[in-house]
Amino acid sequence: TSKLDLTVQSSLGDDFLIALPADAEVTKLEHAGKAIPVRKDGAKLIVPLRPGEQPISVGWKTNVELGTHVRGEEVRLPVESANISTTLATPDDRWVLWASGPRRGPAVRFWVILVCSLLAALVLGRVALSPLRTLEWMLLAIGLTQVPLPAALVVIAWLFLLAWRGRDAAQRLPSTSFHLLQVAIVGMTVIALGILIVAVGQGLLGIPEMFISGNGSSRTVLRWYQARSGELLPQPGCWSISIWWFRFAMLLWALWLAVALLRWLRMGWVNFGSGGFFRRKPKAVAAPPPLPVQS
Repeated sequence: TSKLDLTVQSSLGDDFLIALPADAEVTKLEHAGKAIPVRKDGAKLIVPLRPGEQPISVGWKTNVELGTHVRGEEVRLPVESANISTTLATPDDRWVLWASGPRRGPAVRFWVILVCSLLAALVLGRVALSPLRTLEWMLLAIGLTQVPLPAALVVIAWLFLLAWRGRDAAQRLPSTSFHLLQVAIVGMTVIALGILIVAVGQGLLGIPEMFISGNGSSRTVLRWYQARSGELLPQPGCWSISIWWFRFAMLLWALWLAVALLRWLRMGWVNFGSGGFFRRKPKAVAAPPPLPVQS
């Protein structure tokens, strides 16, 4: 279904011809707020104008399949136009992958974030203390794109902290610092596991976060604006697939995470107990009584 709202300023009374798609079925035609009969000249809709400024509203529907690529339908006016705003509403069960159209419009920033995350994973995989291989970092980064950046950094810091706990430097810490480290590991483990559970739940049951923004756009409402246009109105569009593809991909990621998490927790438990879980204070040794002084 489509709707076209125009504000026309005319100096003379004349017929205004709007070229709609050939298979369009007009469902509404209003001029100056009042419904008028539908008259057509072939594929062109005839709207009688009167001198002055007047609003025109046209609604129509076409019987087409909702495919991967959807764009605004071809609408041609008899004159040039200005201040064109185009809105494309996407169903809740669609996964928007990309959007195209006038420069002032929505941008799907997820792909830039994904590329940056994968590059960061490559760097993490080359760090000497890295607890994971590069491929594991990349797989983890893909899933963590669905949580805020601070939460993703907490998971990364937790893995590095578990790896560092098994090093000799952690064994040489003073008792107070060692105990604080153990408490910090327990707390970060609880937080990191909570973040991973949220990421899995968001992927399997939630809505994909594609970081769509620009001109007031969101995941379900894409908005474009163009200052001037010729007779043919802009035809922005978007690429989308069923949301079940996203959830299937996240299911595969969740299965990998379950297997990997068991390995990480096993490594963390071994490192956590290395050198003892907590240090006991050494017992005070009683000083021997002083020897009697011989006179």
